[in-house]
Amino acid sequence: MKENIYILFVGFRKLGEFKSILEAKKFVQDCCEGGIFNLIGTNYSNIWHISKLRINEQ
Repeated sequence: MKENIYILFVGFRKLGEFKSILEAKKFVQDCCEGGIFNLIGTNYSNIWHISKLRINEQ
């Protein structure tokens, strides 16, 4: 059985490949970058936005 891989983008820039959705979401929290994030996997996709203003407040 093939392992699921989730590919994470911010805009059109690829940030990395992850073995789980939680691992990718944790990476986004830690990377301190704003923008529109896309997480794409087999039979899965999710898009969300993180404001640069929110990052600056942290």
